[in-house]
Amino acid sequence: NLVAYSWGLRNLKQGDEVLLSLMEHHSNIVPWEITSKINGFTVKYAKVHADSTLDYEDFEGKISRKTKLVCLSHVSNVSGVVNDIKRLTKIVHEYSAIMLVDGAQSVPHMPVDVQNLDADFLAFSGHKMLGPTGIGALYGKKYLLDKMTPFEGGGEMIKEVSFGREKERCT
Repeated sequence: NLVAYSWGLRNLKQGDEVLLSLMEHHSNIVPWEITSKINGFTVKYAKVHADSTLDYEDFEGKISRKTKLVCLSHVSNVSGVVNDIKRLTKIVHEYSAIMLVDGAQSVPHMPVDVQNLDADFLAFSGHKMLGPTGIGALYGKKYLLDKMTPFEGGGEMIKEVSFGREKERCT
């Protein structure tokens, strides 16, 4: 959601494509379907084989110069299939697209090195690591994080509050 609303709504437009796979968790499908209806970009899905593995040939056939973002699970929450994210990220970057990795299943169960994977974004959930529901973490390359606007506001994230034309300093 954070990437979809803070990065996606600002950077994806009509004519652009987001590529997912049919093995994705709903949390990696629904935000892109919703934001695609707002901005008019297309969401495409790479197929999976009968054994639940990603169809790499179909994936490579669906990625194009129109693809701006690819969002894939590192490990499937249903089948346990481990996608070769390093290989996939290399392909994604050849098309100058961004790779968002759903690490909800991988981060708690295996070593994950975002620099080695060359992931642009990697998100995971705290509840998969015995933390409370509703928390998680998002890794992002600095140049991408710098392009994102705040998803929610309030608290101690501001220096000034403006009421009409008058600016009052908050202390």
